[in-house]
Amino acid sequence: RLLVTPLWNLGFRFASAPALTLESSVTGEATVVSRFDRNGQGLISIEIDGQLLQVLGSLHPDSRALGERVVVGTRVRIDDVDAARNRCTVSLV
Repeated sequence: RLLVTPLWNLGFRFASAPALTLESSVTGEATVVSRFDRNGQGLISIEIDGQLLQVLGSLHPDSRALGERVVVGTRVRIDDVDAARNRCTVSLV
């Protein structure tokens, strides 16, 4: 035990934190990169593990019903993620 414990602790020093995925950004915030069109779709930028990822954002029907324009720089909340298609459903903050 005296020999194994220090080796075990040394091995765990090199372990890294698990990588975050697009799904981990649900309920997080993103920044609008391109103006949303009439269908309520536009590009958003999400920071994941220190990297910026741009995906298609679709406004939640409730937010779209408000009729507000979503312009570049607006902060939005991520409600749902479709990682297979790199899409997110977002709502206004």
